[in-house]
Amino acid sequence: MSTSYNQMFLSIGIYESSVFPVTFEQSDSFSKTQIPLSSNVSSSGVRVLTSFDGLVCLSFGGTHKLILWNPLTRVTKFISSTQSRGRFKQKSDAVGLYVSPSNEYMLLHAKRRNGMMTLYKYSSRLDSWRKMGFIDERKYHNYKMSWSNGTFFQGVVYFTIKVHAIGEGNYLYGFHVDSDQFKSKPFPATSHDDGEGSLVLVRKALLMFVAHGFPFWSLDLWRMDGDNWTKIWVRQSIVPQSLFSHTITYIVSTDRFLVVSKSGCVNELDITKNGEECYYPVFLGSRLQGAVYTETLMSGDF
Repeated sequence: MSTSYNQMFLSIGIYESSVFPVTFEQSDSFSKTQIPLSSNVSSSGVRVLTSFDGLVCLSFGGTHKLILWNPLTRVTKFISSTQSRGRFKQKSDAVGLYVSPSNEYMLLHAKRRNGMMTLYKYSSRLDSWRKMGFIDERKYHNYKMSWSNGTFFQGVVYFTIKVHAIGEGNYLYGFHVDSDQFKSKPFPATSHDDGEGSLVLVRKALLMFVAHGFPFWSLDLWRMDGDNWTKIWVRQSIVPQSLFSHTITYIVSTDRFLVVSKSGCVNELDITKNGEECYYPVFLGSRLQGAVYTETLMSGDF
C-alpha cells in the first residue's frame, strides 16, 4: 500500500508551511524545509484536522472546504463537492482517515447541522461522497457533545465524545470499516466524571490518555486490550489544565509523546520522568497549526 519514511512535524503559519524532522534536537529549528501547499492555495486560514500514513486532511476557515495533502509528494486533492459535501465546521464536525478492506484511502465526515449529525464517506479512488447511516440516539447529535477526530486502529475508526454537562461522563464509539456501522465501546473507568480522553497509536497498540479530577488533575495512560482497558501509567497534579484540550500524538518512542496545542505550540510528554519534569516545551514560540505525519509514498488512487 505504501512505503514509509521519516516522521515529521508539519507547521502551517500565515506566510509559509514548513516541516521538521521529529528528533527535537536543538538543531531542528535550523533544519526546517519550507513547502508550498499548492500553487493556488494560501496557508492563511488553513486548519490541520487529522493525518494518517502520509496524508494530512486540512480545512479552510472561510469556505470550510476540505483537502487531502501529501507533504512529501506535494500532491493536493480538493474533495469538497458542489452539493456541500466535504465542508467542515469547527466545534461541530469530526473527520477520520482510514484504509478500506480493499486498500482504498477513505475519509469519514460526521457533519452536524441544526442539531442533527449526518455521516458521509469519501472515496479517494472514485473521488465521490456517499451518505452513510449514523448513530440513532439523538443525544449524540447534541451540541453538548464534542466529537474528536478519528483514530484508525485494526479496522475501526475510533472517536472520543466529550459531554459538556456535569455528571454526564464521556463516550467512545468505533466505526467498523468492514460493516460501515458505529458501535459503542467502553471508556476507561476513572474515579471522576470530568475526564477527557485523547487517543494515540503506539506501534501496534491503541492507547488513551485520560485527564481527570478537577481541580487536582491527574493524567492516566490506558491500553486497549480487546474490549477492556488496562491502566499502564499515572501521574498526579503535574499537567497544566490547558493540556486537556490539546492533541497528544505518539512520535519518538513508546515513552515519549508530543502534545500539540490548537495554536501550534509543541510540548513533549516523557512518561519515564517524574512530576513536572515529564512535561516540557520542545519548540520555542508558537505556530498557527501543527500536525505530525509519516512521510509516505501514497498509492495510485491518490
